[in-house]
Amino acid sequence: MDAAFQLVDGSGLKAVLCKWSIAVLNFLYDGPRSFSEIARGLNVSNKVLSEKLSRLSRIGLVSEQTGNRMIYKLTSEGREFAEVTRLAVSQGINPLELRCVLTCKWMPQILGRLVCRDLYASELYEKIDGISWKVLSEMLRKLESYQMIKRDVVGSHPIRVRYKLDTKGRIVVRWILINSQNLKRLADLRPAEDQIFLDTSSS
Repeated sequence: MDAAFQLVDGSGLKAVLCKWSIAVLNFLYDGPRSFSEIARGLNVSNKVLSEKLSRLSRIGLVSEQTGNRMIYKLTSEGREFAEVTRLAVSQGINPLELRCVLTCKWMPQILGRLVCRDLYASELYEKIDGISWKVLSEMLRKLESYQMIKRDVVGSHPIRVRYKLDTKGRIVVRWILINSQNLKRLADLRPAEDQIFLDTSSS
């Protein structure tokens, strides 16, 4: 299970979790659509939509059907991806916060370590290779502000703080586990493809 949480960091995933890519996946969740139908439905420019559809198709989340006109639909992986993303949003998780967490090297690993049991900060520090105390403290503060983890103060002399998953954190963990194969594919993108997918200007 640890491997799934270590695969999250990657430019391919950053691309998929941009505003328009999520919007396209959600729009196609209700059924196949033509290019013009998607553009009108999302009120997005043809240039941006073309880039997003090409990206999602190459990653394997959207497929194309040719005929009298090009039709786009979700693959089985794309439907799984969209289902859990929609669940996260329906549970009050801000899409930008979800993107911030899932494209971070450390926050998914923190969430993954808290799946089985609550942990003190010192235990998290020991279990996560390469993380510094400064970075760990910053990541814990962010996850608390996103309401994905919560803290329990234990004892008084000395005071110790123990962390555990909150409801939103459990949803994100589920997202990672269900999409672990998609994450592996994104993490395995070649550097040249990474540059194609790194399009932050329209995200």
